[in-house]
Amino acid sequence: MRFLKNVQAAVQVLIALPGRTLILALPVAVSTALALSTLAVDRGLSDRAEAAARSFGLDVISIRSGTRVIAGQSSTVASLTDEDVAGLRNQLRETRAIEGTRIEDNVPVSSGGKHGVYRIFAVRPPWAGVRQFGADRGEFLSDNDVDSSARVAIIGQTVARELFSGQEPIGAQITINQVPFEVKGVLVPKGASPAEGDRDARIVIPITTFYDRLYRRLYLDQIVVQTADSSPEVLARVEASIKRIMRERHSIAEGQPDDFAVRLPDLIAEQSRGVSRSVVFLLLGLAILCASVAAAAIGLVFAQAVRARRTEIGVRRAMGATSGDILLQIWAEGLAVSILGGAAGFALGWAAAGWLAASRDLAFAFDLVVIAIPLALVLLSSAAGLMPARLAARVDPVTALRTTE
Repeated sequence: MRFLKNVQAAVQVLIALPGRTLILALPVAVSTALALSTLAVDRGLSDRAEAAARSFGLDVISIRSGTRVIAGQSSTVASLTDEDVAGLRNQLRETRAIEGTRIEDNVPVSSGGKHGVYRIFAVRPPWAGVRQFGADRGEFLSDNDVDSSARVAIIGQTVARELFSGQEPIGAQITINQVPFEVKGVLVPKGASPAEGDRDARIVIPITTFYDRLYRRLYLDQIVVQTADSSPEVLARVEASIKRIMRERHSIAEGQPDDFAVRLPDLIAEQSRGVSRSVVFLLLGLAILCASVAAAAIGLVFAQAVRARRTEIGVRRAMGATSGDILLQIWAEGLAVSILGGAAGFALGWAAAGWLAASRDLAFAFDLVVIAIPLALVLLSSAAGLMPARLAARVDPVTALRTTE
C-alpha cells in the first residue's frame, strides 16, 4: 500500500510538470529509438548476408580477375583461363570441385515479342552442385550439351516471368544476342543481394556454346572452388594454396600485386550486408551518447529538484514518511521519465526500422539482443535518478523544516 502511494505521488509530480517531463524523456526516446532501429536493421542485414553466403556456398571460394589502375582509371585484368582451372585441379588439395565460368552482363534476350536484358553464365554441369543453383523444373545442362555446344538454356525465375508471363517456358525458344536457344529448364529461385543484384535475372548456357556461338572470348570471368568442408581452417589453407599456385602460373614476381582476387564466403556475406559494421557501431555509439546525456540530465535536474523540495520532504518526513518512502518517490519520478521515453523510443525505433527497410532496400529483424540493448539504455537512464533519490532520503527533517528557500 505504501509502495503504491509513493508511486502515485511520483506520477502526480510528473503530471504537474509536463514540460520538464517531456524534456527529460526526449533524449531517452532518441537513444532508445536509435539503438533499436540500428540493431533491428543490423540483425536483418546479418540474416540476409548469412543467407547470401549460404546461397553462394559456405564451402565455396571465388576467384575473379584482378584490377589495374592506368592513368587513374581502374580496369579489370583478363587473367583467368581454362588452363588455370586444370592447374588448380591438379595441385589443390582439400577440394571437391573446381569450375570455371564465363559471364556476360546486359545481354539482350527476346521471346515472342517480349524483350529483356539479362546476365549470361556459361558453365559446365558440375557448376550447379557447387553453386547450389540447379534446375527447379526441367533439366540442367548435360555433358552432351557441353560436348556438342548445344543451343540450350536454363533461365532464371525473373527471366521466365518477364518473357513468358506465367506460360510454361520449357521447350520454348528464346533469342540470346540474336542467336536462337531452346529453354531446357528453369533455375531454382535465389532472390536478390546487394553484391550480385537480382540473382534470378540470369540465364545459364553451356560454356562451349558461349565461345562457339556467342562470344569468342578465351578468358574466364570466375573460377569457383568448392572445399572439402566449410571450416575456417580449411578455407584458409585452400585460399593460401590458391594464391601460391595462381602466382606461380601467372609468373608474378615477389612484391608484385596479384592479377586475380580471391573471395571467401565471409567476404561475400559482408558485401551482401549493404551497410558496413563501422556505420552500425557509429550509430550505436551515438545511441549510448544520447543515453548518457539523458542520464546526466535526469541526475542533475532531480538533484536540483531535491534541493528545491527540502521543505516538502521535511513535511512528509514529519507526517510519518520514512527515508525509504522518500527514496522510492524520487526514484520513481526518474524511473517514470525513463519508461515514458523508452516506450516512445521503442515505438519510434520500430517504425524507423520498417521505414528504412522499405525505402532503402534493407532488411530488419528482431531478437533478444535487439530488445535487450535498448532496454539496458532505459535502465541506465532510470538508474541516474537513484543518486538524487538517496540525497533526498538523507535529508534531515528538522533541518529541512527550519530552512526556507
